[in-house]
Amino acid sequence: MRKRLGEFLTTNKLITKEQLDQAQELQKGTPAPLSRLLVSLGYISEEKLLSSLAAQFGVSPWNFAENPPSSEAVQHLPGSICKMYQVMPVDLRGDLLVLAMQNPNDLEAIDTVRNLSGLRVEPVFPDRERLYKAIETAYGSHQLTEGVDALVIGALNSARGTTSTKGGKEGHNLDDEEDNYVISLVNTLLSDAIRMGASDVHIEPRLDKVEIRYRIDGQMQKVRELPKDLMPMVVTRLKIMAELDIVEFRVPQDGRVGAIIDGRDVDMRISVLPNHHGQRIVLRILDKSVSLKTMEQLGFTDRNLNTFRTLIKKPYGMVLVTGPTGSGKTTTLYAALMELRKITNNIMTCEDPVEYELNGINQSQVNDKVGLTFATQLRAILRQDPDIILVGEVRDGETAETALRASMTGHLVLSTLHCNDSPSAVPRLLDMKVDPFLLSTSLIGVMSQRLLRVLCPHCRMERQPSEEDSAILRHHMAGLRDDPDFAFAVERGILPSTFEAKGCAACSGRGYKGRTTVHEIMAVTGEVAKAIGERAQIDELRLTAAKYGYHPMYEEAMRMVLEGVTSLAEATRVVFFETDFSSQLPMQVERRKAAAV
Repeated sequence: MRKRLGEFLTTNKLITKEQLDQAQELQKGTPAPLSRLLVSLGYISEEKLLSSLAAQFGVSPWNFAENPPSSEAVQHLPGSICKMYQVMPVDLRGDLLVLAMQNPNDLEAIDTVRNLSGLRVEPVFPDRERLYKAIETAYGSHQLTEGVDALVIGALNSARGTTSTKGGKEGHNLDDEEDNYVISLVNTLLSDAIRMGASDVHIEPRLDKVEIRYRIDGQMQKVRELPKDLMPMVVTRLKIMAELDIVEFRVPQDGRVGAIIDGRDVDMRISVLPNHHGQRIVLRILDKSVSLKTMEQLGFTDRNLNTFRTLIKKPYGMVLVTGPTGSGKTTTLYAALMELRKITNNIMTCEDPVEYELNGINQSQVNDKVGLTFATQLRAILRQDPDIILVGEVRDGETAETALRASMTGHLVLSTLHCNDSPSAVPRLLDMKVDPFLLSTSLIGVMSQRLLRVLCPHCRMERQPSEEDSAILRHHMAGLRDDPDFAFAVERGILPSTFEAKGCAACSGRGYKGRTTVHEIMAVTGEVAKAIGERAQIDELRLTAAKYGYHPMYEEAMRMVLEGVTSLAEATRVVFFETDFSSQLPMQVERRKAAAV
């Protein structure tokens, strides 16, 4: 196996170790190849880099800028072969065909070209991007994505069918250049996803192909397709990385993959699910090098931030953060723990899994396979003299009751729950057979949250709302009547303009860049606790909470729309908006009554 590029260049003193470190640091924010970054930074010339790479293969370099392919040479090979093997005939010298190759060691490609052309073949090494452009120019447009096509072709055609188990528990280095095409293909798929900031990688078998999709900023994006024949090899490689059973394909499997990219550790949770057309794989990416956010960085309004801080600083009681998977609940709770962390506090967690390591906090992980459930772990934690406890998720009645009883005995308990909004947490827990009296005396607050994509500031477009959007704006702006920034418009029925996504180079054409959080908080006051204990209907619970400052999430989302933070289309996609416009929202009436008193 050849040396990695950075090692080769520093060993031969073509660049310094400091220059390599700077280029690798810059590479963390972009999927650009290391070679391209080194040239753009001026650390090495393109000519010298090309010569160095060619020397690794033991062949001569070929500069397309100075020596374009000759028409005589191009005529000796069909475009399909050039596209398949990523080669390009560039010169004809008697019976010798000079062949620019992405991989000059690909003997199968050389044999194929020799048999088709009837000529001797001399491989040379070109710049990869210039090779792609030369093939496009000579044989027509086709999609080439950072060398993935070449890896796909190599994986399909290579006689080397075995899959290496290189990596181990210490982490698979996704930067390594592998001799095995399948390993290189999987490494490229994962490293591209990490560098693009994806939270999940979906590998989905279809009838006649395999689709690769990344979830970026909460949205699924199709990035490429693979031939169906590659799916068994990709599945086997990923299972080996996660130490799963490679011969079991009838039942779902879960595991984890440790990886190293650009010198930083990344943890990936892998889920394998038998599907109609094969085994579907999803990898959740957890970049351990990403710094945790503070409370101020989570998109709280001043009112919600003060309310949430008041709740988590109480000496005992249970605080829940609710929302669907991927809504940032764990990030919020970690930010809360970082704020509560003191030398005088004993903070303990039970999680599944431990997503990020927090200094000064005692973290533990459940293991259902050996009977270590959330409830079992929580009971053990209570014997460890804790002050604050984080329970990763309330999944069943046993965990819920154990956590609530812990909060009654002088502990502050923070946890997450899957439900639609803050008031819905109450019937969700009651459905788990939690005693209403226990719930009403232990629960001190519930916060629900979602992640909204933020409009790209470079290309967002101002527009007048459509008739349908106007109805939504007119109705839901009424909830902002107590906000001086919008009170004038609300009272006079003036509809402000909103912004929509357009797309530019800064946001990769998506129109959005990054995400922010939208919240709603229901503090459990005495009257709310009484309603919980009496098993009040959820609508009655909402009205009671509204008297004490509960603002539903759609009001906070509407505020972000009117401030130009996000678009109305994004807000209505993520947050549930009431569509019954026949009367004024009862919660707004209750808040105004309470304010008048």
